[in-house]
Amino acid sequence: MRTVLVVAHAGAGIAGLVAGLGSFAPPRDADGRSWVRWAYLALIAVMFVTLIALVAVDWEGLDTTARIAFTALAGLAAVMVLRIVLAVRVASSREPDWEGHYIGHVYFTYISLWMGFLILPALNLPMPQVTVPVIAVVVLLIGQTLVGRYKRRVLSAR
Repeated sequence: MRTVLVVAHAGAGIAGLVAGLGSFAPPRDADGRSWVRWAYLALIAVMFVTLIALVAVDWEGLDTTARIAFTALAGLAAVMVLRIVLAVRVASSREPDWEGHYIGHVYFTYISLWMGFLILPALNLPMPQVTVPVIAVVVLLIGQTLVGRYKRRVLSAR
């Protein structure tokens, strides 16, 4: 059962990295990409559910530090679900400046996926107390730079 959950969680994460790229552009009427956005939302939901299931399955065997870490990860996953739902809501409302808010919500979820994929392996590197924060900062700087440029381009085009 644990292996199935791990494979489902990782598979949804990998697919989410692809679907997330297709979700950055704010929705336009009849742009033909709504299925990618809905798939991205579903993949984040699958990751959340499988993470909760994995924590429940492993809970008894986890030490206090691992319990704290996995509880924090579950909290982050819940915020990711909330942010992608907010992206859908903002896109539906079409209120002033909705495009920027939409991109911000999608960015949060997407950068969180990258953090998970890069930080988890870094925990196994020598001196993780150094490598993990360095990787986190580098990912955030690169992500913020790229998404900031994209957001300015999208907002200036309207």
